[in-house]
Amino acid sequence: MSKANTKQHRVYWMCPYYHTDERCAVRCEGGRIELPREAARDYILTYCADLNGWRRCTVARAITRHYEREEDF
Repeated sequence: MSKANTKQHRVYWMCPYYHTDERCAVRCEGGRIELPREAARDYILTYCADLNGWRRCTVARAITRHYEREEDF
C-alpha cells in the first residue's frame, strides 16, 4: 500500500496496479490517466484509494482479466 500527501489529507493507494501519481495524473499498469485537478482527485478517491473501489475501475478490471487469462494457459 502506497501513500501520497495532498494539501487536505493523506491518501492510501489500495489498487494493486498503482505505480506513481503526479499532479492531476495517475500511473498504473494500465497506463497514465490525466484529468483536470478536481476530476483527478475524485477519480483517485473513488477508485485508486478506495478499499473496494479499485475493483470497479475499468482499467483495473481489464488488467485483472488479463492476468486471469494468463493463469488459465
